[in-house]
Amino acid sequence: MLQIFLFSFLTSIQIIISGYLFYLLFISKQISYNNIFSFGLLGFILIGFLGLFFNFFVSLNRYLNDAFFIFPLIFFLIFYFNKKILKRAVFFSLIISFFLTLTVAFDNHYTPDAGSYHLPYISLLNENKIIIGGSNIHYRFGHISIFQYISALYNNHLFEDNGISIPLGLIYCFFVGYLIMEILNHQNNKILYIFLFIILSFVLFRMNRFSDLGNDGPANIFFFYLIIESLKKNIFIYKLKITSVLSVFIFLNKITLLLAFLVPIYLLIKNFKINSLINRTNIFSLIFLTLFLVKNFLLTGCLAFPIEQSCFQKVFWFNDNNKYAAKYVRMENEAWTKGWPDQIELKKNHSDYISDLGWIKTWKKNHGIVIIKKLSPFLIFLTIVFVTFYLFNRKSFYFNNKEKDKDSPISLMLITICFIGSLMWFFKFPVFRYGYSYFISFFGLTVSFILNFFLISFDLQKFKKNIIIIFLVLISVVSLKNLIRIIPSYQNSLHAWPQIYSNDFKYTKNSYKPVYKNSKLFFFKNETKTCFYSKSPCTHLFNFDLDDLNLKEIYGYKIYYFN
Repeated sequence: MLQIFLFSFLTSIQIIISGYLFYLLFISKQISYNNIFSFGLLGFILIGFLGLFFNFFVSLNRYLNDAFFIFPLIFFLIFYFNKKILKRAVFFSLIISFFLTLTVAFDNHYTPDAGSYHLPYISLLNENKIIIGGSNIHYRFGHISIFQYISALYNNHLFEDNGISIPLGLIYCFFVGYLIMEILNHQNNKILYIFLFIILSFVLFRMNRFSDLGNDGPANIFFFYLIIESLKKNIFIYKLKITSVLSVFIFLNKITLLLAFLVPIYLLIKNFKINSLINRTNIFSLIFLTLFLVKNFLLTGCLAFPIEQSCFQKVFWFNDNNKYAAKYVRMENEAWTKGWPDQIELKKNHSDYISDLGWIKTWKKNHGIVIIKKLSPFLIFLTIVFVTFYLFNRKSFYFNNKEKDKDSPISLMLITICFIGSLMWFFKFPVFRYGYSYFISFFGLTVSFILNFFLISFDLQKFKKNIIIIFLVLISVVSLKNLIRIIPSYQNSLHAWPQIYSNDFKYTKNSYKPVYKNSKLFFFKNETKTCFYSKSPCTHLFNFDLDDLNLKEIYGYKIYYFN
């Protein structure tokens, strides 16, 4: 556990410094309000960009990762040294590392997806430069997240393989710190305070386990971050820059949250100026998005796999011949999210199952109930808090529908976007983790807007003091919960780091069998069905005819393609 704390501390400082550099280079030279955790969140954007860019040319190996880890710190000390930022980065990283240790120790990666394709793809990045047609050995490599590139960069000679687990835990801790700092920010308005309270409550209730984050956690966290930055009272050009780069990063994490792009588009239309469109932030965002789309094209033949309309069927590595082709994968994914495996009577095929709204009956009996169970404690908690606050502050409450706020148009715009996103989530991919930031944001914004404009007027400072006390209690409960989970494992001397080779301790990185064709190594296969972090490239989907799969190398680039 001491090793987790130390490695997390060093990584936290490095990411915060990276975010500070990104802010100065691409957002603004002026720092009006210094939320140190915002720098931490922005640091992931720069790191993701670098990981993606370098992998076009080299593997993200340990020597490269050593240099990557040190370079931002050296660049900061030589060109952009700020004593105050360094002190705050060190101080808050100590706090973050403590909570990260409690969150990560003796927990595990999100399963089954981590073992199936998150971890195998990280291993692939550590050992290979970009593989053309890589989705032909594992179709899920086609819709990989930018976060795998971030994780891969922390497998260096100091952290070794354990380093890949650190960034995922840090993003949760940074976001909790960011929310708390924003609650303490006196410049925020009432709508934003209420929304911050609701989001922080949700995060502490539903996202406090490392094993619950997966690829979807970072995407949803950054969507919340986008909404908050949109609500803040900042100058237009800053707000446009920050929302532009955040919307791109959200899309690169989770394609289902693509409505994030509507936020900067709205801001640009509302106050169009040529310098608003052409600036370093937008150029960076465009390059980042383009690199990711090119990466998708090289992996799958599609810009956004498995959306068929984005595919180029004439490139020879594009797969259109088996059940892992884009058109079948899209249909299968949608059917599974709508409860296709839960059919009790005669099972329909994927196409027939999603052809009408009959799936709702099956979905609501299973995943619908799961969602209610997940949200019930959070909603009950909010109800108790708001009712209690009303009972103790009744004299300050009164009906007031005349209060005006210049930020109400953007609040209504965000509510509209989140409502449309919630509908899209329900009718296209109604799994909780695929888009909970849509409907939680819609709920939080709607409640905040109503309370601010139509129902109440209350002492904001008193409200802040109360919610700070509430969150101190919540954070203590979450920490105690993790301690109760950790103590038995610690006493049994189990490995504290999350398992990246399997769900148990039996298998190691050397438990994978090579698959050859014509004396050429094609890939590795794990007999335990999923690859986890292993020799690469690794797949557990070895149910196609190997005679149909071909592998060629051109200028050091591997290309997998079917006959």
